Amino acid sequence: MRGPGAHAAREGGAPVIGYQRWDSLLFLHWRVPVAALRPLVPGRLEIDTFEGNAYVTLTPFTVVGARLRFLPRLPGVSTFHELNARTYVRLEGGEPGIWFFSLDAASAVAAAIARVSLRLPYFAARMSRSRTADQLRFASERLPRAILRASFEASWRVEGSSSSASPGTLQHFLVERYQLFSRAILGKLWRGPVAHRPWPLQAVRDLRLEQTIDVADGLPKLGEPDLAQYSEGVDVEFFPFLLV
Repeated sequence: MRGPGAHAAREGGAPVIGYQRWDSLLFLHWRVPVAALRPLVPGRLEIDTFEGNAYVTLTPFTVVGARLRFLPRLPGVSTFHELNARTYVRLEGGEPGIWFFSLDAASAVAAAIARVSLRLPYFAARMSRSRTADQLRFASERLPRAILRASFEASWRVEGSSSSASPGTLQHFLVERYQLFSRAILGKLWRGPVAHRPWPLQAVRDLRLEQTIDVADGLPKLGEPDLAQYSEGVDVEFFPFLLV
């Protein structure tokens, strides 16, 4: 993590407070009008765009080995599947970041801790994933089931060798971000810096997708993704969340 190519959002020599791996990620990206996202994002955050387009991304993956510094991995909150829905933002013209509309997790305990401590919009979910030959699958159902179902089911194949995105490209804009934001209190925001090496990305083919996360989260109805990417994953360091 600390070698050449590691990217970080350190400030003032802030200590690492936690570790985890984001493993086997599928990135599904859609162009969405800025106006459709504006009511869903705090006014202090600028919705970041690429060539005039805002983007929404759904990302299923597996959290592996999550732990706080100096503490061991804990059963039930260390390794679990996750699915997030997000867009891209900047705070007052600063560095690029991420805003989450929802984060579904197969660990109810981890979801509850993150929701209470950092006010991230986590939900418990029933999830599964599998890999048969060269086909990958991921399924999620948010709990408890409501009138508006929040479900996701995808299968896909990966092709080609992996490489990091070149600066200035859409792929780089969408994945190379090293801070997240969430609501705090009295108009304040939490800002969470992270560090990891650049994402190793591969092309996706034979994608089949059915999902209702968009409607459940108040987003516009999403059709076929404009771009799909896959990554075997990265090891991540977390730094103290800051009130901004």
